[in-house]
Amino acid sequence: MTDMTNKARLSAVQEFQRMDADEDGSVDRNDFLRAPRRLLAELGVAEDSPKGRALLEANEKQWDFVLSIGDADNDGILSVEEYAAARTSPAFRSPERQGRGDVSGTLFAVLDADDDGSIDRDEFLRAADFLGMSAEEAGEFFARLDADASGRLDAQEFLKAVKRFYTS
Repeated sequence: MTDMTNKARLSAVQEFQRMDADEDGSVDRNDFLRAPRRLLAELGVAEDSPKGRALLEANEKQWDFVLSIGDADNDGILSVEEYAAARTSPAFRSPERQGRGDVSGTLFAVLDADDDGSIDRDEFLRAADFLGMSAEEAGEFFARLDADASGRLDAQEFLKAVKRFYTS
């Protein structure tokens, strides 16, 4: 395995471990949706609001896709091996993948609490746990992304940030 492949697999394993809240060695639909539901609750965004529904639907579609390419034994749950294989597969990384970027786009909308088309540092820090970062890591990451030192990220900068985080 190349260093890049090893790093991608390690990142996928770490994602899996964060999702496997009951530590039973598997991730099911409820585990996968726990983080976006918790984020919505922490932000006070109702799950049935337009932003809440959009975020949950994007995550559900991503779950369905990951399950379709990773569930080798067709049991409706993913082991760490199945999840890592799916997340590092060419199908998942394909620019033509249906729904690619939907989770990031809906996450941006949820974090943009004042609907001004940008996310400030405090709004970004609210996504730290969802993105698998500590608040300190998220603050440092935000500072690197905010190249013009405006204190804000627009949608394009945010999507670039998420992509960079998950592919670095």
